[in-house]
Amino acid sequence: MRPIHTFAIILLLSLLTACSGRSVDAEYNADVCEELSIKIERRDSLSQEEYTRMIGQNEAILRYLVEQSKAIAEEPSGNRSGSWRQLLADPEYLERFGYMFTLGSALYQAEAEGKLDKENSRLYNNLDRYNKELADYSDKN
Repeated sequence: MRPIHTFAIILLLSLLTACSGRSVDAEYNADVCEELSIKIERRDSLSQEEYTRMIGQNEAILRYLVEQSKAIAEEPSGNRSGSWRQLLADPEYLERFGYMFTLGSALYQAEAEGKLDKENSRLYNNLDRYNKELADYSDKN
């Protein structure tokens, strides 16, 4: 095979591979969460792209919750209950927790009803690692 053909095939395969998966933005964005929550509450239809955004926001929130739980679990046992009370009163925590409940419930329902396409189903199932970590830290407190 000629080098130019080999290069063209490699380039084509690289482009196809790059386009095959969705990009998940896993940085927390309250505005995105609010927008998606409103759509959920109004029972609007959701696109696969919107489900992908939900998964990204849910991941960001779960990472935050894991970080907070880990920090409290590493404190001396006598300090933990006070730290939990303080965290539960934190407006940022309450906001994120509320969005996690709304987005997470919608994703769970969409997965159960087969509304997520193959890629979103895979992305959604990858969130289980955060749920496991969160459960592990909760057991330590």
